[in-house]
Amino acid sequence: MARSSQEGQDEVTFLGDIPVDVVIELGRRRMVLKELAALNQDDVVELDQPMDRALDLVVGGKVLARGELVMVGDRVALRVTEIVGRSREDG
Repeated sequence: MARSSQEGQDEVTFLGDIPVDVVIELGRRRMVLKELAALNQDDVVELDQPMDRALDLVVGGKVLARGELVMVGDRVALRVTEIVGRSREDG
């Protein structure tokens, strides 16, 4: 039985309303537990990412976009500079 175009559109609209957790990944570092246990206030944990590299916007463990940190009022935000996997013609 074929679905109508309207039914397919309703499913897409419904999916668009599902909340997801968005993570802006600044960088990563692998540490052993004894290093974590030894951390003190004011210690510095170096990350693997250079300062000038774009930050990843991650949803469900997948990178969906990249961008740069900006200030919006008194809050930190991400300005999206690239949608991963989407060509310019698609966007």
